[in-house]
Amino acid sequence: MNRREQEILITGLIRALGTSLRNRGLYPAAHPLVRTPVEKVHKDLLLLFGDHSELVLLITDGTLVFEGVPIFSLTSSHEFFMERLSRIGVPAIIFDKRLTPGDIENFIRFLHETKEQELSPNRIQELLFQSGVTYIRVKPIEDSEKDDQTVAHELYDNAVSVVVSVLRDVRLGRIPSGAESERVVKDMSSMLTRNRDAMLALTLIKKYDEYTYNHSVNVAVLSLALADTLNLSSQDKVDVGVAGLLHDIGKTQLALNLIRKPSTLTPMEFEEIKKHPGEGFALLGKMSHIRPASAYLVLEHHMRFDRTGYPRPEPDYRMHPNSNVIPVADSYDALTTMRSYQKARFPQESLEIMKNVAGKSLDPGVVEVFAKIMGTYPVGTMVRLNTMEIGVVSGQGTSGEGGQKVVVLFDLNGNPLPRPEQVDLGESDGASKKPRRMILGPVNPQFHPSATTGALFSAMAPA
Repeated sequence: MNRREQEILITGLIRALGTSLRNRGLYPAAHPLVRTPVEKVHKDLLLLFGDHSELVLLITDGTLVFEGVPIFSLTSSHEFFMERLSRIGVPAIIFDKRLTPGDIENFIRFLHETKEQELSPNRIQELLFQSGVTYIRVKPIEDSEKDDQTVAHELYDNAVSVVVSVLRDVRLGRIPSGAESERVVKDMSSMLTRNRDAMLALTLIKKYDEYTYNHSVNVAVLSLALADTLNLSSQDKVDVGVAGLLHDIGKTQLALNLIRKPSTLTPMEFEEIKKHPGEGFALLGKMSHIRPASAYLVLEHHMRFDRTGYPRPEPDYRMHPNSNVIPVADSYDALTTMRSYQKARFPQESLEIMKNVAGKSLDPGVVEVFAKIMGTYPVGTMVRLNTMEIGVVSGQGTSGEGGQKVVVLFDLNGNPLPRPEQVDLGESDGASKKPRRMILGPVNPQFHPSATTGALFSAMAPA
């Protein structure tokens, strides 16, 4: 297909979207004047995809741009479609190659029925999901202009919303789609590739009253970081990430008072808890857009490396080759989080505990890789520098293994800084070529309760 043919096809496709949307206000959804344009859009998109897995439609400077092709010859249908997108607040549409005519029909319905204006991308995506749109999603075009910390935080919040929605549906007896889980995992995986520190820093978020949701997202992020470092394939990374996000979905089938019990479980109660991997496996098996690999990873996340966990595998049972990733991420986030029955342990202490059980409950090779990812002082560790300043490790520095980034929160006298400052320990001191700052050791964060993750994130963002 040459450039001119592509332009004609794109122009006709957008006109058909506008025509279907306009007619949707006059006729029922099943009317030919609504359905026929939808079928044309689907047919034309399939022709345009070629080897692409996604196609992007932008609105930039008042111009519709489809895969880099601007549409200048606008009919009333084009203008009607663009006006509706702009009013709702849709800056960019991403069409996935797996979309169906039903996705397009539901997308038209969403545009027709949505009366709210200038919605956030997350809110638009939520409404699309509720409208039954699976393979069309929105993306803010200004993402490339935002700092990575802001984008990462939006992705994290979006992932929490997806977990909340999925668990709510399951508790209400509904079987949710796994499409949104797959989407947020792909987005987080891309962000980890772009800026691992920004994404890993968000695993510091620990909300006691929303433990299940934040823990699920943290496990997904840490699992994706591990999967990436282990050089798993793109599909394997998605499978691992989805399983990490939904690893505790089976607990929705257990009594809430059991899940929230603040004291030690009785043997009988623990037998009930041990059912949640199997329950999760069954639920994921019923969800659309969830691959069998993710279901098996959920089933096996408590089986242990030495196969003495639950459900206890038969001697000839072959565990999934990637089943040792999620237990490591799960253990680390659980150890570093305060619960009613345990104190939160420091990152360094948590890694030492994990190393001690490597070869038993955890895969020693995966633990070793995880420790390297987190560094000598893992992200979130409060440390004292040789300048007597106190800060929190926020990521790896420019000098690789020997340097890290630290957000300085307190001066040498222990006074909070008006604005926390991020420093790179890899920076040398001019002529001496020695590091200007070095970590002396960890500090107990309980002695500095004013040091919040909010200060950490604000310091990591560009001024």
